[in-house]
Amino acid sequence: MNRKTILASVSATACLIALTFAIPVMQWLASRFIARSDYRGLISSITTILCISLWLKKTKAFSFHTYSFQWKTFYYLVLIAVLGLLIFNIQNQSVSKITGLARSPLEVLDLIILLPVAEELVFRGVIWSRIEKFDIRHIAVLVGTSLLFGIEHLGYWTQSYWPLPPEAYFHAISMIFAGIFFGFLRLKSDSLAIPVALHMLANGAILLTQ
Repeated sequence: MNRKTILASVSATACLIALTFAIPVMQWLASRFIARSDYRGLISSITTILCISLWLKKTKAFSFHTYSFQWKTFYYLVLIAVLGLLIFNIQNQSVSKITGLARSPLEVLDLIILLPVAEELVFRGVIWSRIEKFDIRHIAVLVGTSLLFGIEHLGYWTQSYWPLPPEAYFHAISMIFAGIFFGFLRLKSDSLAIPVALHMLANGAILLTQ
């Protein structure tokens, strides 16, 4: 490989790593400057969503919407279920397995609504579109983004534990499979709307068990 190709590969790899840990890093930075913990995730997710939305407005790299009647119907039905889970989880504050603390209504709002949007924009949005530029098969894009999605969740654990406990690695592995599921939905629906909605539903259901 010539120097230009090597620099391009290094640059692409560095970009993928930065995107993978963007949300955990922003949460960590927020924790350095914001006293109230229930604002940290909220601000991190909103910042991520705004930054990617501005980038998407310029690049139009992928579509957030779905235009199929069947997918639209499914999307709205899922959102109704998400709303129910959101209300229930706010009323019955769950305890985080990572921090061991009860979640506030703002944290529940972030985990069920904002964080899924931010993560899908990053992984099934920006990272997906960047890996696609390498002109590889969809299965490789699906697996690649899912692996990075699992690795990202280790970043959440490092904010409370080091060295990481076994639960962190089990969590990361489970998120790889979740990423494969969300990626499959992106392929089938050809949009981010469906994986976002199912991601919200999954987070809301998970909070019921914690």
